[in-house]
Amino acid sequence: MNRARRQLIALRPVRSLATLSCVAVALAVATTGRAQDTRPATGSINGRVLDRAGRAVAGAELTIPGSALRVETDDTGEFRLKNVPAGDLSIRVRRLGFKPDTSIISVLAGQTVPLLIALQPLPVVLAPMTILGKHYTGRLASFYQRRDRGMGHYYTRDEIEKRNPANTTDLLRTVPGVRLQPLGFGRQTLRFRGMRCAPLVWIDGSPLGAGEFDIDNVPTRSIEAMEIYTGIASLPSEFTAGPTTNTSCGTIVIWSRQGEPRSRKRAKGESAAAEIQRLVESLAVYTADQVDQPARADSNRRVFPIYPHDLYRTATAGEVLVEFVVEPDGTVDMDSFNIVWTTHPAFGESVKRSVRETAWIPGIKQGRTIRQVLQQPFRFVPDSNVRRGT
Repeated sequence: MNRARRQLIALRPVRSLATLSCVAVALAVATTGRAQDTRPATGSINGRVLDRAGRAVAGAELTIPGSALRVETDDTGEFRLKNVPAGDLSIRVRRLGFKPDTSIISVLAGQTVPLLIALQPLPVVLAPMTILGKHYTGRLASFYQRRDRGMGHYYTRDEIEKRNPANTTDLLRTVPGVRLQPLGFGRQTLRFRGMRCAPLVWIDGSPLGAGEFDIDNVPTRSIEAMEIYTGIASLPSEFTAGPTTNTSCGTIVIWSRQGEPRSRKRAKGESAAAEIQRLVESLAVYTADQVDQPARADSNRRVFPIYPHDLYRTATAGEVLVEFVVEPDGTVDMDSFNIVWTTHPAFGESVKRSVRETAWIPGIKQGRTIRQVLQQPFRFVPDSNVRRGT
């Protein structure tokens, strides 16, 4: 009995330690729970920024005073703010070309609150440019005119980028009647159906010498547009360079990209719209109301946007407002180009090409040329002929 009693007494401290451990774990769990409960409650805001006409505004900056929260609207004018402190707060919205706006909103913990903001546009210095039907200007005007006649096969820069071919021969595989045969060492010979000789190649309006030309020597990223004529019957007269030029085996016309500035590095996570806003605030770039003579397009060297073919065919009208910086030498900083709003992405892409190819007269402040930001509106209006062709 004494031995059993001594064993029972020896076990008591162990059981007490186990009990204390359980209590400690329970207290730790309770303490953790209370710590979680004391964290600030947050919610989310899903919203959209429009102008007074109901068009989506891209690149608008939204901030919450007193916090580091910041977000920009996307191409559809939408934004999402996460981890927003619960309660009543104000949201500030600003976008170059619009009057700044402040909205008051109540955020509920754990919930997403919708928000719609309509900005009031400020007067635009430049009058809207109207594109009435198909009016071609610039270096590729004749290319688009021939494409409308449809006598050959045509590729624009945008179409080439969408296809993303590994090389130029991969692009030509989709043309009916094209045959590609390997020559060894990674080279291929190109022939049109029924032809035994190589097609004649033109680059930027000048024919190359007769004989085999490796078309892959022209990288696709350097091509602005391409025309392919598989026979002499469809060949336009401007590409029959004379009796000594053999055009019986087909013709390939390549237009290279010109005036492509190297893209410069922008601050990480900074959009073109945010960069312009920062440069304006630091007086590195001026707005039209800050200069003596605002920048403008050279009327003698203006390139009009091309009416997107599918939108023209369906008689679809549209509007675009773009923003960009004109440099002191009259060129456009294309890294700064951004679309404020557009009724269709294809309109914006067409405007981008025309802005890049147009010659600009820089703004003047205190007798010297300066960097100036411009906002230029465009209107696309199909002419009366389109409905007969639809």
